[in-house]
Amino acid sequence: MKKDLKKIIFRIFILSIPFIIWVISLLIVDPFNYFNLNNYIKNTSKEKTARKFNSLLYNTIAFKNNPSANIIIGDSRIKRLPTEEIKQITGDNYFILHSNAAKLNEIIDLFWLTTKYKKLENVVLGVNFNLYNEFAYANRVYEVEEMIKNPLLYVFNGNVLEITIKTLVHHFSNIVVPDVKRNIMLQRELEGKSFKDKKAWWKYNVNTVAKNQYSKYEYPKKLRNRLIELNNYCIKEKINLIFLNVPHHIDFSNRKIDFQLSEAEIRYKKEMSNFEKFIDFDYPNSITNCRNCFTDPIHTNDSINLIIAKEIFNDSLVIGKNYKNQPLK
Repeated sequence: MKKDLKKIIFRIFILSIPFIIWVISLLIVDPFNYFNLNNYIKNTSKEKTARKFNSLLYNTIAFKNNPSANIIIGDSRIKRLPTEEIKQITGDNYFILHSNAAKLNEIIDLFWLTTKYKKLENVVLGVNFNLYNEFAYANRVYEVEEMIKNPLLYVFNGNVLEITIKTLVHHFSNIVVPDVKRNIMLQRELEGKSFKDKKAWWKYNVNTVAKNQYSKYEYPKKLRNRLIELNNYCIKEKINLIFLNVPHHIDFSNRKIDFQLSEAEIRYKKEMSNFEKFIDFDYPNSITNCRNCFTDPIHTNDSINLIIAKEIFNDSLVIGKNYKNQPLK
């Protein structure tokens, strides 16, 4: 009987070895800094893999680990706002909590999530008309919240396993062959900057991405009510809240006309202007008419992001419009 029990225990131990190895590897690598226990793997490797693969999970955990009272929340269009310049202007550290392809309901979810970890003081929400749509919906923040609550969901997540392996590969490839890797990456970067590729990517955004965003529209009554709730909370808690309407190139913006959404956009801006600070950069101006101001029709380049930051945080609008002080035409 004792021999049988020993055999069973031995077999269980053998079968558990892969799990033990996996847990140890995960604790060492921890691509999303979930456990935040060590620095064996540099964050540069994690940013190139984990944050690129799942920016929502990576950035949310980063905020949880080091919460800030000053935060900028939105999709990829706000992720390159210059925080160092903003700090020079305001004296405050700002955390950019962005998620690629974030929907407005997720941006609102992220706001409420941040309030669990820090008493907020200044909040900027990156918005745009293309997000003000009942059909623009996703529910990824809930999944992240559940993972934060339950470590087992992180440990046994297939995507985490995949990213752990990719992070290790990236880490050791940088150590073993840094010069070769740099040369390869430089070559790829140069190849990706051909005018032909840029032109094709620009056209794809104007034709396909715009169609996906504008071809199906419904007035977002639920989102509107949630924004009012969020705004009222900020007033009550004395949080400085700014809604930043990010700019698009006119090639992209004109697609709203093709889908007969001009009136819907006007309504969107009128409703957003009822809030104390709704700053609009997405109208015909020197930015939206400038192709060189964008890396693609919906993402402004670093020089324009700097201009936007200076206008907002110096409270000195030149291109941006605050319709609280300027009647909407």
